[in-house]
Amino acid sequence: MKRGAFFMKTIKPNFIIIGAMKAATTSLYSYLQQHHEIFMSPIKEPMFFNNLGEEKTYKVKGSKGKHIRSFEEYYSLFNAAKKEKAIGEASPAYIYDKKCPQLIKNNIPEIKIIAILRQPVERAYSNYLHTIRSGKEPIKDFLKAFQEEEKRIAENWSPLYHYKSKGYYFEQLERYYNIFPANNIHIILFEDLINYPHKTVKEIFKFLAVDESFIPKKEEKKNISGIPKGIIGWFIMKARYYNIINSFAISKYIPKFLIKIIQSVIYKKSKKLNTKTIHDLTDLYYKKDIKKLEKLIQKDLRSWLR
Repeated sequence: MKRGAFFMKTIKPNFIIIGAMKAATTSLYSYLQQHHEIFMSPIKEPMFFNNLGEEKTYKVKGSKGKHIRSFEEYYSLFNAAKKEKAIGEASPAYIYDKKCPQLIKNNIPEIKIIAILRQPVERAYSNYLHTIRSGKEPIKDFLKAFQEEEKRIAENWSPLYHYKSKGYYFEQLERYYNIFPANNIHIILFEDLINYPHKTVKEIFKFLAVDESFIPKKEEKKNISGIPKGIIGWFIMKARYYNIINSFAISKYIPKFLIKIIQSVIYKKSKKLNTKTIHDLTDLYYKKDIKKLEKLIQKDLRSWLR
């Protein structure tokens, strides 16, 4: 027997969805997971490269989940891949973490990058509702929480609470464009994935060089952010806070109609963000970044400014 025959061949991903958070990465993961020529890691968000290195300690933490911290454990996520052409994972934290682009480049240099971008104020509000839903946000007013960011960053709060900063996509994506070939980066807009899922996913299939004729089943909206209500809602909120439940994993085993009933019982619908507030915050904080982003990714983003 040849030396090393006992050891499995290391399988590495050849594409990564880098984010952004609250921009339908869960839906995209589900679409790609259905394709017969695509293998997605069984853990949707390994969050490996943003947790690689020293243990991070935050004054106020975000996710309390156990993250993968060794290359051996990370690459083992892809051991079950067989004849699939595209092998990937989806970790929304990668787009925002400054060290991730170079770490990914150093270890998987030929990787393809996919990013989903959402109107920055709408993304921030969805992020805020996400933290409210899991009982992690003490401020019950979005604008106050949004404007607390500089203070929170100075006090070393988790990036989960960086509602404003995570919307500066030009700065974040420029780090990737500086070290990866542009043709290895594919950018899609949240609005396109929601409104034209088949067309948008087909473009991704083409980017990944897999069968473009495959049509995935349309996914029900996941990770809906509502406000917990009643005793059951409070218990679910605490279970989410301590990572006792994984709503994404559970949703795969419960009928859709039952999920809707459960959601109506434990969550009350959150208020939509006022259109004027979206416009004012966009104009004040994001207009310049959006203009630069348009040139970088070569997409029309006027709808974000209206």
